This record gives sequence, C-alpha cells and structure tokens, in this order.
Amino acid sequence: MKKAIPAVLALGLLALPIACAKFNPPTSPTALPHFYLSQWGSQGNGNGQFSSLSGIATDSSGNVYVVDSGNNRIEKFTGTGAYITQWGASGNGNGQFSDPSNIALDSSGNVYVVDLINSRIEKFTGTGAYVTQWGTSGNGNGEFNLPNGISADTTGNIYVVDAGNSRVQKFTSTGAYLAQWGSYGNANGQFSGPDGIAVDSADNVYVVDATNNNVQKFTNSGAFICQWGGYGSGNGNLSNPSCGICVDSNGVVYVADSGNSRIEEFTDTGAYITQWGNTGPGALTFPDFLCLSPSGKIYVTDSNTIKIFAAYP
Repeated sequence: MKKAIPAVLALGLLALPIACAKFNPPTSPTALPHFYLSQWGSQGNGNGQFSSLSGIATDSSGNVYVVDSGNNRIEKFTGTGAYITQWGASGNGNGQFSDPSNIALDSSGNVYVVDLINSRIEKFTGTGAYVTQWGTSGNGNGEFNLPNGISADTTGNIYVVDAGNSRVQKFTSTGAYLAQWGSYGNANGQFSGPDGIAVDSADNVYVVDATNNNVQKFTNSGAFICQWGGYGSGNGNLSNPSCGICVDSNGVVYVADSGNSRIEEFTDTGAYITQWGNTGPGALTFPDFLCLSPSGKIYVTDSNTIKIFAAYP
C-alpha cells in the first residue's frame, strides 16, 4: 500500500504540465501494450504471502525482491514467483524494519531498503546479509522525514525521495551524503508529495510527484530538465501516480497511474506512447509499485498480488 504523505503536503496546488516534446506515433515494439502472463501472492504472513505489499525490484538474474511492509521483511522470489528466501523483523536494530517502504538494487546486486519509520536506509547483500545503514530523522543533510522512493545509478550512487522534506537526496553506495535538490511547491524542480524515483542508463533522474500529478526529469546533479503529466484521465494525464516508475534500455518510461488503474508509457522527454492494464486479463485495481526485469517483463504490485506482464512480440 502506498505510504501516507503528511497532511501539509496534500495542500499543494496541482502543477501545470509542461510539455517536453511533441507526440509522434510510436514504431518501436517497446511502444506496444503489455499482456498479462501470471501473478502470485495473497494476504498473510507465510512464505510468499504479503501484508501491505510495498516496493519491488529485480536483479540481473531476474530474481524479484519484494518489500512486505506489514510483515517488516523482504521476500525474494524467482522471476516466476517461486519463493527463495526472506529476511527482516520488526524493530530498529541492524537488519530490522519498521514499516519499510521501498527497495532498490545496484549493478553489483546489493539491496537497499527504505526503512520508513526508522528514517534510514539499510544495505544488504542479495542473500539478505546486513552490510550497513545510514540516516536519522530530521531535515539536515543525510536526514529523512518519510523517505520513500529509492533508485541507484550506473556508478552505484543512491537517490532517495525524502517526501516529508520535499526533496531528493543523493548518496554514495556506503551512505556518504553527496547532494540534494527540491523544495515544497508546484514550480519546476519543486515537489508536493514526491513519491517514486527512477534513473535511466544515462543517469538522468525521474521523480513522480503524486500531489502535483506529474513526472519531473533531472540530471544526476539535480538540474531540472522537463516535466509532464497534469491531473486527469486522458492520454498522458495522471491521477495520484504512485511510487511505480521505471525506465527501459530504450528510454521508455513506465508510470503507475494508480488513480486511473493503469500503466502509462512515455518517451524519456515525456511524449505519451500508450497505456495498458485497466482492462482485460490481469486488469489492475490500484497499481502502486513496478519494476522491469532484464528479460523485459514488467512486475506490478496490485493490492497483495504481484502481476507479471510482457511485451507483445
């Protein structure tokens, strides 16, 4: 379930969309809708079950890591949903969690978990061995107020959406503070309820702003490039978009448009491509988090299930 944003953030005005590019009809296969393959998961605390399913990520082998927020653990699966292992427990010690909200992997297979209530990031190996942690509650450099989205770039730097402080913070892979950008508002480079984050192969950074109903694109140093979206249900509009955002190797940006029960695809400059998931087999109710596997499959969290989609050939 999507993490709550403080009431003060919900007061932000809707951002006016700024078109980054004119729409051109897509010709690439990546522009086609995705079709439903299968799903797994149910409510509970057993292996392969979830209670308040949260973030999701895949590694280079296609294994899937899921944040089971209500059970304060991480579960690891094969790409088809076979249970492998889990780690974590309720608490504030090393390797413990209090309402974990999101997850990311770097190119070396290290796993970074946003530990929401403990206001920190914890780092693990791909098998769940604790490595290190950083962060505490506050608004200073390296401090957090409701951290949520997280992503890694090609060199291993880590970007964290610090939602309560309306900013993005950038760290090394060991947690050393590097930079930050953003402030409260609805202008370019400002946020009101920032949520998801993704980094493309050129290390550009995309941030989903749920309250402003837009996606903003930045350089990896935080320079504003463009934004798109705007509240609504039409092509390219967004309604309460969530943490779910990822970018494929062709620069196609996938956004979980939660309020409209669909996934929308855009070019990396914000031109609308297509949408899918709101009708037919595997129809989505409230898609929240998503990730892309090396083989091109899309994993979408929908309540306490994970649904798998693949591109049409």
